[in-house]
Amino acid sequence: MKHYYAEQSPRGFANEMHTYRFKSKIERDEWVARHGSDGDVNSAACGAREVTAKQAATNVGYRGDAATDSFNSGYIDL
Repeated sequence: MKHYYAEQSPRGFANEMHTYRFKSKIERDEWVARHGSDGDVNSAACGAREVTAKQAATNVGYRGDAATDSFNSGYIDL
């Protein structure tokens, strides 16, 4: 089954990314349209946006490096 993905940094922090997985492109696009300006108003990068499956997998798999921890979510199915 093909999935469609979106990401959102809810508080605008570079080490915190939520990755959403949708069953259809229409569902994903509608969700991104509704949540495109959500999040911390002080951060331009916090709104929801569509991403590729490759970027979604990178987000979910990233756990930080020696200097920072990551607070990325697993896949959030909607």
